[in-house]
Amino acid sequence: MAIDVIGVAPRAGTRWAIAMIAVFAAASLPGTHAAAPEADADDALDEIIVTAGKRPEPLQKTAAAITVLTGDALIAEQITDIRAAQDFVPSVRFQQENAATEIYIRGVGSTLDFPQITPPNVFNMNGIPVPREATGAPLYDIDQLEVLPGPQGTLYGSSALGGAVNVNFRRPSVAPSASLEVDAGNYGLAHVSAAGGLPVGSTLAVRGAVDSLQHEGYENSGADSQRNLAGRVSASYQPTSDVSIYAWGSTVGEDGHPPNLVPRGINPLTGALRPNSYLTSNPWNDQFPAPYAATLPFGQPRAEGQHDTNNMLGGELAATLAADTTLTWIPSYLRVETSPNYWLGAFPGNESNNYRQVTNELRLAAVRPWAAWLGGLYAYNLDSNGTFTFGSFTPGEGVPVSIVSLNRLTGEAAFGQVTFDLSSQWRLILGGRYSRDDRIGRGDFDTGFGLAPYTYARNFTHADYKAGIDYDVAPHVMLYVLTQTGYQPGTFNAFASTPSLNNAVNQATLTAYTAGVKSRMGDVGLTLNDEFFYYDYRGLFASAYNTVVNSDQTFNAQKTEIYGNQWDLVYKPAGSDQLTVSVGYLHARNVQFTLPDGGNFDGYQLQYAPDWTLSAGYHHDFVQSAGFWRLAANTRYEDSFYADFSHNPGGRQAPYIKTDASLTYTAARGGWTLGAWVKNVSNVAVIAATAGGSNLPALAQGATAFLEPPRTFGLRVTWTR
Repeated sequence: MAIDVIGVAPRAGTRWAIAMIAVFAAASLPGTHAAAPEADADDALDEIIVTAGKRPEPLQKTAAAITVLTGDALIAEQITDIRAAQDFVPSVRFQQENAATEIYIRGVGSTLDFPQITPPNVFNMNGIPVPREATGAPLYDIDQLEVLPGPQGTLYGSSALGGAVNVNFRRPSVAPSASLEVDAGNYGLAHVSAAGGLPVGSTLAVRGAVDSLQHEGYENSGADSQRNLAGRVSASYQPTSDVSIYAWGSTVGEDGHPPNLVPRGINPLTGALRPNSYLTSNPWNDQFPAPYAATLPFGQPRAEGQHDTNNMLGGELAATLAADTTLTWIPSYLRVETSPNYWLGAFPGNESNNYRQVTNELRLAAVRPWAAWLGGLYAYNLDSNGTFTFGSFTPGEGVPVSIVSLNRLTGEAAFGQVTFDLSSQWRLILGGRYSRDDRIGRGDFDTGFGLAPYTYARNFTHADYKAGIDYDVAPHVMLYVLTQTGYQPGTFNAFASTPSLNNAVNQATLTAYTAGVKSRMGDVGLTLNDEFFYYDYRGLFASAYNTVVNSDQTFNAQKTEIYGNQWDLVYKPAGSDQLTVSVGYLHARNVQFTLPDGGNFDGYQLQYAPDWTLSAGYHHDFVQSAGFWRLAANTRYEDSFYADFSHNPGGRQAPYIKTDASLTYTAARGGWTLGAWVKNVSNVAVIAATAGGSNLPALAQGATAFLEPPRTFGLRVTWTR
């Protein structure tokens, strides 16, 4: 079932042919029919197992506010990539920026997707960190998605200053299985996802999966469309009871038309500032109305092309050395190439990026009556380069905003963590990591008289720690307090240093203090978790790109303070009903932030950090003898936020409410479902990645923005056996 799209993107017809072949192959696998879910009040209290601590442990026994979405939940909520998961996680923003995703967790994130700007939050696929341009890959045949807020420097290293997002694939098993999902909807949506697994003898099992997603453009020009095809093949081999080998390979080809950025915050009649406004009544209209249409320097924006490829190889070798002691090796190789053409308001642009990455992690873990511990070594090598061109679709023409010929980041680390069982109720958590990261860079910058070279070379060493304690107040109630740190290695701006202006950006550090409670009351079907947190953030990377002056630069904010609360509830009073509520309060402010030119932003709210977020979901099951109907709805509220650190008024997103709804019939026999869904019922426009300034109408206080999708709806059929 492997699909080779390396180096070439199949045509749309070929994509469908490959997808349907995979569907029929999966459908022909032997197996047993999946029973329809039972309406059982205890279902809400089933123990969820997470791997955020790099070992399986119950969610309710993990001292962290982890949000978990199962693979079945991703399908039910029409979540096909990490961006769509945003509506279910408090105090996060997962924003599209072409192939990349800007990941903000509790106010910690970065907005520029140039190669040398390493994100402060790690995105792991099967335990392997991937660069920003790989985060837009589709989510299919997934076992579980976990969002872990707060610095994770001890276990995840320098890329996890603000948190971690872990995506775990479904693995092959000795039991035959097959699944199929088909969606059709407005904007020409056609989505087919299929997977199947088979045992090969008594020691080997294989699994294959394919996902094809196509839809027409959300914008008037036809931009913001998708023609994606992804495939994955994996195998699990267990020659003895003490040795297991898991290997996998995946490939993603993303075509279609990238989204265009639209002018925002401008009065269409006068060209003056009017926050939260668009040039037409339809925010997704990327065509310029009169009188601006007559002055366009390059004509009306069009739906342009892209060809992005994402290829990965990974594995896991686990060997039991003694009772409850396991040695695990996780190697990986990644190659990502992206080159979207798109419009930034009235001007064309191109951003081309290439990544090559090799990682290796070796760890030893054990569970003893007195403690559970793990220790390991980690090494990586990442080579990347990229060019951002403004005013042309051809790199080398137009205005080169950023040329990074080489960004090489290499590093090694040693880490460990132990949880001591002090008694039947008390546990002590201690951990540490020592990291070394080396970065070298070179490229060219525009002096106004031509291109001139620049170079950069720095190495960074840092020690992170974790210390905490948790206490079982009652059999299903746990209290915990924890402090932990994270750091982000320094980087460079894409220009040459001068005596008055250094191109170096210093490293960032974050120390977090958290206290929380986790509780379950099975007699009333209630799970309630609450966490308070305080972050001391030094050296935050503050970046901004302005489409008017056509410049970008990254600065260090001297001191930032973040504190708040996350409150999560699941209530299932009866087998037919379930209520979930997550409330996030976030106070994320600069305490001291002064630019080299004297600009001061003390007290400013961090970008993409709304003070309040609320996610609430409810479903009711209408049970019948042949199955049941589930009526479900989910609502997301976000307070206002700004798209840049300087609080450009055109980039302010007003508070909004977004609601999704679905109705699904699940058969008691046959393993199939049939449903209808609608997302963004009220068709509210919400900004994603946003640049400061508007180039037409020319207004420095305006903005130029990507937008989240408009209202979409469709029908879905699923089948499992």
